[in-house]
Amino acid sequence: MYRHELQTKQAAIGTQITAITAKAKSENNRGLTGEEQRRFHKLEADYSALEDSIACAERSDHIADRLAAGPGGRISELQLEELRDTYRVSPKSRAERMKDPHYRAFSNMLRVRPQVSLAEGLDAADLHILQSTTERYLNAQQPTGGAAGGFGTQGGYLVPQGFSDMLEEAKKWFGGIKGVVDKFTTATGNPLPWPTVNDTMNRGRIIGQNVQVTETDFVFDQVTFNAYIGSSDIVLIPLAMIEDAFFDMDALTARLLGTRLGRLYNWKCTTGAGTIEPTGIVTAAVSAGLTSTYTTGQNYLPKYQDLVALEHTVDPAYRYNPSSMWMFSDTILKALKQLVDGNGRPLWQPGLTASFREGAAVDLLASRPTVLDHPYIINQDMPLPASGVSGSMLFGDLFTFKVRELTAGTTVMRLTERYADYLQQGFLAFQRFDSQFVYSGGNAIAVGVSPTS
Repeated sequence: MYRHELQTKQAAIGTQITAITAKAKSENNRGLTGEEQRRFHKLEADYSALEDSIACAERSDHIADRLAAGPGGRISELQLEELRDTYRVSPKSRAERMKDPHYRAFSNMLRVRPQVSLAEGLDAADLHILQSTTERYLNAQQPTGGAAGGFGTQGGYLVPQGFSDMLEEAKKWFGGIKGVVDKFTTATGNPLPWPTVNDTMNRGRIIGQNVQVTETDFVFDQVTFNAYIGSSDIVLIPLAMIEDAFFDMDALTARLLGTRLGRLYNWKCTTGAGTIEPTGIVTAAVSAGLTSTYTTGQNYLPKYQDLVALEHTVDPAYRYNPSSMWMFSDTILKALKQLVDGNGRPLWQPGLTASFREGAAVDLLASRPTVLDHPYIINQDMPLPASGVSGSMLFGDLFTFKVRELTAGTTVMRLTERYADYLQQGFLAFQRFDSQFVYSGGNAIAVGVSPTS
């Protein structure tokens, strides 16, 4: 259920927040460093955002996957009514959102009848808001100040902040990349060089009297962030649903488009090849040679000693940062829970004792057990363990892996004629992003490698 997913994510964020202050307290009650304060405030904002989302989640627990069922994506009247019930919106909540002129214009644009052009279906004020907002963004992209042609005229408009927030929330459902690694935004999508320096092999030296000081220069390098275009593909929505005044068209569209973009985003930022697409975190770590091979004779799954070896592949300078954690799929989590000692007793004691203490009830808000005192993130796009496969498990400071997004966020386009004979409209979303491991020579992230059979 959507609400339970949000509660689980909120609990994970709460654990990270308490870990930051606990670390400072354990180190002679020192104050938080600048990096820790930045991380704390970011997590606190995410925690509050999830708290607000949980309060609204009762009406959006079911994903409307049935829209894709049947020939041409058509759905039955029964399914249509079920979706109406799921996404029913109260007049009060809709009135609150409509106070934002950009949101009101965009919401009205989604509901224009297929056989009517936007110029005919929208009043002049709404059309002006959509066009001027988009043109301001496009002008900012052009050094000469000239707007790129064919953007608003083809039905694509920048989404307002409220709609963008719903898209972002949907994207967070899938995988472990969104909200865990470091993210930064830029106004344009031009190639962005990110400088790095590797001084890990250098140290000062003792010199004698009247001896000239040795010259040892810094070694600089850089990684380049691009802005690849990610597409949601087309989502079909019935005209009957679009015309329903009490149907939350905005929530459904954001949910469907955000879900698709979230799957793509997480997949490419996890295992993307990095040539004509983003560089995934697994790909980057393997390319940098930061790997630890599991011991043999265990069906390619890690043993306890493999966890210790992988953890200590990461330099201590990164290992105990608040942003250092494990990342693996649910298959690996299951394998960890099945690890036993020589007497057949499970090593997963925190989870076992909590289960017996609380009985059969499951507390979704309870803190998760840790692995070697580090939190873990489930990412279903991580490779499954197999002969010679790299990246079934990852550990390290995830903030050294960075994702670039454009400030404009997501663009939504509306197709009115292509599916008119089905009494439907098509919607698709685009987002530009890239990801890179900002590697400066320190072992900040390491991945596990299954042995070769």
